[in-house]
Amino acid sequence: MVETYEATGWDGALAHARQLGHEHRVVVSKAVEPKLPESVDLRPSSFPWSIHAGATRVYREDSPGEHLQIREFRDRWVVSLDRVNPHYQPFGHARNDVPAASLASLPLFAATQSVRLAGGLSAAAIEKQGSLVNDGLVPLVGRILI
Repeated sequence: MVETYEATGWDGALAHARQLGHEHRVVVSKAVEPKLPESVDLRPSSFPWSIHAGATRVYREDSPGEHLQIREFRDRWVVSLDRVNPHYQPFGHARNDVPAASLASLPLFAATQSVRLAGGLSAAAIEKQGSLVNDGLVPLVGRILI
């Protein structure tokens, strides 16, 4: 059962999250700590199952194995400990840290992202063709005819 604890600052929150282990969370108010901790090497995490439950951003400690994960909400930070970092081992992370419900929704996410990617690629190709005609072909034809 996941339990949530309150901390009064980053030092206590980070130490407490490491001590509590994988099944617990530590909350830090943004009124107390408006910025990310400087004592931990963090990187943004944009994996589809990382951002949920209203979080606006997710950061992970830059470590391949057990690492801190910090979710950013409008009014608070939520710190937890993951077993495997998806930046280094995405499948290991999915197997060890991602809830089954999130994994079940992954095919739907992949399908919607594929459609979005295809649309973006098509738009880029059309834009490139237009640029080629306007910037390359038209001036070339003009020089040949003049």
